[in-house]
Amino acid sequence: MTQDLDLSTTSSNLQLDMTTRRVGEASMYIDGKWLPSTSGETFATVDPNTGAEIAQVPRGDSTDVNKAVEAAARVAVEWQFTDAITRAGLLRRLAAVITEHTEELAQIEALDSGHYIAKARDLVAAMPLWLEYWAGAADKVNGRSITVPGNKFSFTVLEPLGVTAHIVPWNYPLLVMVRSIAPALALGNTCVVKPAEDTSLSALKFAELVEEAGFPAGVFNVVTGLGAEAGAALAAHPEVRGITFTGSTETGRLVGKLAAEHVAQVNLELGGKSPFIVLPDARLDDAVEAAIQGFCSHAGQICTAGSRLFLHEDIAEDFLVRMEARLANTKVGDGFDPSTEMGPLVSKKQMERVLSYIDIGKSEATLRIGGSRPKAADGGGYFVEPTVFDNVSPNARIATEEIFGPVTAVIRWNDLDTLIEQCNASDYGLFAVVWGQDITQAMTLARRLQSGNVLINDWFGELPMVPHGGHKQSGNGREEGLEAVHGYTQVKHIGISLDPNPRDSADWIQAPL
Repeated sequence: MTQDLDLSTTSSNLQLDMTTRRVGEASMYIDGKWLPSTSGETFATVDPNTGAEIAQVPRGDSTDVNKAVEAAARVAVEWQFTDAITRAGLLRRLAAVITEHTEELAQIEALDSGHYIAKARDLVAAMPLWLEYWAGAADKVNGRSITVPGNKFSFTVLEPLGVTAHIVPWNYPLLVMVRSIAPALALGNTCVVKPAEDTSLSALKFAELVEEAGFPAGVFNVVTGLGAEAGAALAAHPEVRGITFTGSTETGRLVGKLAAEHVAQVNLELGGKSPFIVLPDARLDDAVEAAIQGFCSHAGQICTAGSRLFLHEDIAEDFLVRMEARLANTKVGDGFDPSTEMGPLVSKKQMERVLSYIDIGKSEATLRIGGSRPKAADGGGYFVEPTVFDNVSPNARIATEEIFGPVTAVIRWNDLDTLIEQCNASDYGLFAVVWGQDITQAMTLARRLQSGNVLINDWFGELPMVPHGGHKQSGNGREEGLEAVHGYTQVKHIGISLDPNPRDSADWIQAPL
């Protein structure tokens, strides 16, 4: 829709009214100012629990992206040479401000993305960990000295890239944003964030807290808009020197192509089709609970989802009976109902995609659990039951294509080498899980699986100190851990001759002109 708007600075007023489930005025945050889109256009963001509109969000485009990048570029050098201890102090202040606003952020995140409220509170409460971790690293990331021939001193320094773009997905909007902007800011980069159009509100609320924490204008900016408009313009902008993108493999390829035009550095966390392997000696109750978390967490809308469930033949039936009993008592419903354990899909479009894959699964395999919409969907929300298909061929579409919903495909196995071959016969390689008490066998699997992350007898919980990323079409680069330093810095070599008469000893003096 288009509105007649005054394009002068507006004020932020992102207040949630839970009686109406609506949010007040939404404005972009550019160069320390709250602005509508230059065009005056907006788009709706909706509550996936009900399908009702929450707010109108500015529909930014290339003009707004230019404003944000220009602001970030203008202050980039000043921010780079701001003392690392000062940058760290601002990150710690931001962590404290977030803690003060945990409930407000959690409610907005739950309403906009479909996380149930208890999960949203946990996610927001964890965010300061990332800010504190990178605040601690800010003054400890250094180059190295290099031994070279002659009377010379040679060393490297790590410098920020400059303006970095952060294109954020809709499944974990706040956490994924924070895990990339925290190292970027700590290491001296400036940031332009483009949140997903389905879940823009929490990034705008976060910008209010950045402002409250005292970050200089232009260091952190948020442009809301559609991916094909604002997102593409940001990835293609020639002054953007680093791009972090989390999302589908298809869109990630496009981001990589746009970045290549101006040779920007790219970090990509893309799709996954993660194997969840249960060995015959596994503790089944623990493994069942972890497997359910693996494909039902946030209604299966996670890149690491354990959507290929490899069960050894000796325990497969027992495992599935226990899973059926557990899922029979799982509450799917409104995210603000305290008894809810799984909320809705993020949008009608995503729900329809998942339902189409369930229809495909019914023609490919045996429907064991779920397969339809629960009673909660009667209120208009985008709910789908946890769904399990049994006796799935490793080559079936539901076993090879990323569904991004609460659906898993059971593949039974009895030979370890065949299991490894089937696990690795995927375009993806983001994540894998192994459950079993024989640690030698579990470690053998972990070493042979083509995956950027493998957990043994555990389920996924991101931590700021642990590197996260994928192999193959699941992406490149690493978020989190000290490995993430490479994604937000560039190496500069500096060499100094200490010889008072360099022409007497230097190799270059004899070189032809």
